[in-house]
Amino acid sequence: MFIYPEEPKEEVPDDVNEIIGDSTIKPLETHYFYMKLEEEGTWDITLPASKNKEIEDVLEWKVVGNRIKITWTAMRSGSFILHYGNYEKTVNVESLF
Repeated sequence: MFIYPEEPKEEVPDDVNEIIGDSTIKPLETHYFYMKLEEEGTWDITLPASKNKEIEDVLEWKVVGNRIKITWTAMRSGSFILHYGNYEKTVNVESLF
């Protein structure tokens, strides 16, 4: 069963087409990102080039249509870039402490 993310905290106009979700998250918590409009594309996630880790070592994710559920599984801070079609969003992961 997929649980839809909460509505954005701010009002987002219907014609805004961008990846919606938090720009800063904490490790070990589940976060949801989605597209407001039905934009064609597929989800992809990359790590910054300076990191020398496999993405599976730090992230778990599940895609359902224009939504993605992500959990940063590493016990350290970092960042990743979400891609959907021609859109991207950088997400920073804070330290647990």
